[in-house]
Amino acid sequence: MPYSFGFMCALALVALPGAAAAQGDKEGRATEPSLQEPAPSSEPASEQPGSQLELDDDSVKLAPEPLEKADEYPLSPSDAYGIRYARRKLVMPKGMMRGTFDVVAGRVSNENTATFNFGAAVSPAKYVEVGFSRYRMGSYPNPDVLRALGGDGLIPIVAQGRDLIPVGSTNNRAFGDMFAYLRVEAPTEPDWERNSKALATSVLDIAFDIGFLIPTASEFGLLFGVPIRFHGGDIFAFDVGLTVNVDNIGGDGGHFTSITLPWNLVFSATDFLFVKLDSGLNAVDVTGGNALKAFPFGFGLGGTVAGKRIMSDIFAAFSWPILGTVDSQGTNTDIWTITIGTNLYSPALF
Repeated sequence: MPYSFGFMCALALVALPGAAAAQGDKEGRATEPSLQEPAPSSEPASEQPGSQLELDDDSVKLAPEPLEKADEYPLSPSDAYGIRYARRKLVMPKGMMRGTFDVVAGRVSNENTATFNFGAAVSPAKYVEVGFSRYRMGSYPNPDVLRALGGDGLIPIVAQGRDLIPVGSTNNRAFGDMFAYLRVEAPTEPDWERNSKALATSVLDIAFDIGFLIPTASEFGLLFGVPIRFHGGDIFAFDVGLTVNVDNIGGDGGHFTSITLPWNLVFSATDFLFVKLDSGLNAVDVTGGNALKAFPFGFGLGGTVAGKRIMSDIFAAFSWPILGTVDSQGTNTDIWTITIGTNLYSPALF
């Protein structure tokens, strides 16, 4: 027993220094950081040097931007041009195209007549519009300009047709005259960018027209016009202007000149419905010394159907081209025309 007690004491004395050294080593690790283990930093990991999350142009790419941007896609026709008929400008927005089809029927020169007209136009640049069409905003349905056709007398020009493809049956003519025009609008709003949802806010719009009558049925002719549109908010528009037609250039009997002072009143009852009244003064063959001064009168009703890709105006109009004259009393209701048609507008494509 004494031997065992002495052996245990000796073993305890041998183990005590090792335990103390282990305890000191443990405390040293707790108080002194090791050179091989970096101390924690308060800086974000993305800003630490050598971090794998460090943002640079080569290693990290930002998330792609959304593809659906309004300015990368063509605006709908109603956004680019306006759905209300009375609010529209005299020239379509840049990049917009328009197709026109109408049927004109009536009683002219003691005979029934009908024409089918196809037209097209485009705006290739800001404030510019070109086309093969007798339709021009603020000028159609225009009081029917009259023409003298030799012994046939005075008849409305729409009875012959003036368009890209005018097909009819007046005086045994199966194909009318093709008509091309150029319109330039005065930039009354320098801060207003076309192809923007910020539609027109001007009160007055002015444009300048030049037209060419391609003699596919009669003789060469020219047209010069100054259409003016007054806006009354989104509800009213009042169209006036001056149009000069020089017809029968190079034909028998020489050319003659006619002057038209039209006015059109447009009332947009809603976004989709509009009503028109048309009148003015037509002076035919003012250079011949025996000009006919006629007062036409007409009215029309139309509606607009708007979609993302196509906007359509559908309209019908009735007109007396020579309802009254300066030199005679009473009215003339024997000559009349009915027009039914549609205009199709594309988005602003470029």
